[in-house]
Amino acid sequence: MKYFVSSDIHGFFDEWMLALKNSHFDINNPEHKIIVCGDLFDRGRQPKQIIDFIVSHRDKIMVIRGNHEDLMQAMIYRNKNNSMDLSNGTAQTIVDLCPDWLISKFDLTEITKETGLQEVLDLCVDYYETSKYVFIHGWIPIIENCYEYDADWRTARKERWEKARWQNPVLMFRNKVFEPNKTIVCGHWHCSALWKEAYPTKYEEFGEKANFEPFITKEMIALDACTAYSKKVNCIVLED
Repeated sequence: MKYFVSSDIHGFFDEWMLALKNSHFDINNPEHKIIVCGDLFDRGRQPKQIIDFIVSHRDKIMVIRGNHEDLMQAMIYRNKNNSMDLSNGTAQTIVDLCPDWLISKFDLTEITKETGLQEVLDLCVDYYETSKYVFIHGWIPIIENCYEYDADWRTARKERWEKARWQNPVLMFRNKVFEPNKTIVCGHWHCSALWKEAYPTKYEEFGEKANFEPFITKEMIALDACTAYSKKVNCIVLED
């Protein structure tokens, strides 16, 4: 099986499709599968195209739940936005999704149902695991209040998974919190920060020396290209 893996698409559908095309993804090939390591929406302005693509090809796509999916679900439960929803782009995603007849109802539950957004949220999982890889968003749940590996992370409570989706992979790399004998594939934090962490004299987090290519080691692969800044989505092909 070939896995075409991206993360943090953040509403940039065209950039995602270009990344899949450049990686030679074939929607009709039964050996090709897409994995997205979270954060589908809340920056670019093409959430409906992303929803329609995922719903139409749900048998080909595995979506890992990101912190922005949590933010979206929380806003839906409240049925109103707050300052965090505005600053993170969550409220704008709903605006971009809504035709006029839905906006007039001011009912987020109905809006998400009618647009297919809730269907996509319901498809999300905390993690996906193969013989070689663990696919997550921020990181796997770690021992609370310290940067240490927790061998029981697979059975972590919902609250711990929510915290894990906000974990900074740079700190996990710095503290060597890895999964034994497997590679963790993550998103959530821009790759350039990891390149700077590993090679501080060569790279910068932003600017001319920033590197937004996938950060790849034996223990981890980070994919977030900071698309709103770099204008590209990373896609790598993994075989397992």
